[in-house]
Amino acid sequence: MASQPIEVRLRNETDSLKTVIKEMREEWAAQRPQEGRVELANTEVRRLTSRHVNQEFQLKIAFPKSYHSQQERRYPVLVVTDAETNFGAVAYAVQRLAKDGLIPETLVVGIAYNTSYKEFYRLRSRDLTPVVDAELRMGNGAVDPTGGAPDFTDFIEKELLPFVDSAYRTQANERTLYGHSYGGLYGTYVLLNRPQLFNRYLLLAPSLWFKDQYMLAQAGTHPPVLGQSTRVYLGSGDLDLRICDFQQDFARILTAQGNPLLEVRSEVLPDETHRTIFGAGLMNGLRFLWSEAGED
Repeated sequence: MASQPIEVRLRNETDSLKTVIKEMREEWAAQRPQEGRVELANTEVRRLTSRHVNQEFQLKIAFPKSYHSQQERRYPVLVVTDAETNFGAVAYAVQRLAKDGLIPETLVVGIAYNTSYKEFYRLRSRDLTPVVDAELRMGNGAVDPTGGAPDFTDFIEKELLPFVDSAYRTQANERTLYGHSYGGLYGTYVLLNRPQLFNRYLLLAPSLWFKDQYMLAQAGTHPPVLGQSTRVYLGSGDLDLRICDFQQDFARILTAQGNPLLEVRSEVLPDETHRTIFGAGLMNGLRFLWSEAGED
């Protein structure tokens, strides 16, 4: 039998090689993890539009481990500001501490905006600051909106918390507020102006420098009027000089008022910065908020 022309043999070998390569790629793709976003286990996302803020919020929910298996059980709630950056780590810390029995299993509710990083920082400036400061310019040189804390607190009080209590099995009057930086500043605003909303506050590196120490002044002239036992943890790093000094001043003002319903702990941790306080401060704060009264 006459041999095939070399052009035909080369074409056949090329086709055969293409088939082998295709099969290898298909086999590799089948063994490779599917591409996509990483999802946190035992979580869900909800949306809630606020008429008080005129904003649609993205709510990030982390369930306690036993939530779906113990249908009669109710859980404390931890509300997390700045959920774009804080939610995952806070939810994991809560899970680890609960597993060791150091805090109770808790429903974590993160408030997010689901927008660009730049727009997130603009909106947090709007919602987490107590009064307008038209002169304030941050790193981008622009004047960000400020002074929206009263409206944002209306959203939490009249829309968010009722929604959470209706949609999930929560414990009445067992609520913690977490905030860092502007979120910590916001927590001091809630404590002094709407103290009935939360009975535990975990406030890290609070931006009490804002508007000539506006919240420090308010703490001295308008102490919180409490109707329930309330615990406050304030944490910052000694490398965050202005922040930690104002934090200590705020704690001293509250403690000097001698309110028997209020217990305050303020810690300045060595070698921590404005950002690194998150880890140690979060763990220390959660453990203090749920420790026995007077326990170190």
